[in-house]
Amino acid sequence: MRTPPGRVLRATTLAMVSDYMSLNAAGCAFYATLALFPAMTMLISIYGMVFDPVTVEPQLAYLRQIMPSAAYQLLSDRVHELVSNHSGTLTISLAVSLMIAFWSAASGTKSLIWALNFAYRRKETRSVLQFQALAMMMTFGAILAAVLGIGVLVGLPTAFSALGLSRYTAQLAHLSGIAGLFAFVLGMLSLFYKIGPAPHPDGVGPVLPGALTAAILWLLVSGIFSFYVSNIASYSAAYGALGAAVGVMMWFWVSAYAVLFGAELNAQIDRVRKPNRPRDGGLRTPAAHELFAPENISPPADEGAAPASIGRGTDPRD
Repeated sequence: MRTPPGRVLRATTLAMVSDYMSLNAAGCAFYATLALFPAMTMLISIYGMVFDPVTVEPQLAYLRQIMPSAAYQLLSDRVHELVSNHSGTLTISLAVSLMIAFWSAASGTKSLIWALNFAYRRKETRSVLQFQALAMMMTFGAILAAVLGIGVLVGLPTAFSALGLSRYTAQLAHLSGIAGLFAFVLGMLSLFYKIGPAPHPDGVGPVLPGALTAAILWLLVSGIFSFYVSNIASYSAAYGALGAAVGVMMWFWVSAYAVLFGAELNAQIDRVRKPNRPRDGGLRTPAAHELFAPENISPPADEGAAPASIGRGTDPRD
């Protein structure tokens, strides 16, 4: 029997609550904020070895519409500083700085992998070395893809002129930039959903539905959040000099929430597709109020016992 899409979306929403994805997204946002500047340092350094680093700054304009203005200015100032101080040569000190930046940037990826395991109800079975290697590979892949993407965007005006489309260069370049950003996010999400969760005999199932949903949701909520912060609320008024940093962290939070929603959607679709799924269509996911129901709270064995576990017997991970 075909499961209605509405039930899948409802189960996904309940799973976001029962899996504490808001808290997981907050953890991802914290580590992503710490990893932002090291990742930008590595991006500019690698890009500058092949292309002119000055061409990076104009490409940041595509992020202006989806980031709070204060957060965008903070990022833009840092990129300008990196570009101005870039030497274009790989020295020993730069190599050491790149390795430190790479390690720091990978921390954001590791937090995302842990959150994906929550969504797919997986227990991490990879060794520490395998886990670290995967996080670094995903981080380096994302940075390399960003370098290539920026290089393509920089070369688009020349390509359009060579094709005799110089009259429409600005419009085509703008549309291509938006499409390129969407394609980049879609590709990275598909890759994360495919290789991020811990290995399982059943695999991870389809990844495109969640990746497409998450990419669209990310663009929408980022645009709405940017408009809200720029025109309605002001973090600078509440947090002063920390306003820009808080804006960056909150933007990462809504972004991580969209990414984890896509992961939960993929997980629910995968459960529906299993031939041996239960009668409810494989969508049984306890909501928060069910997890804290009295019948689901195990009493301690004695007064000196450890605190009772919550939701024992209701969570498939137990």
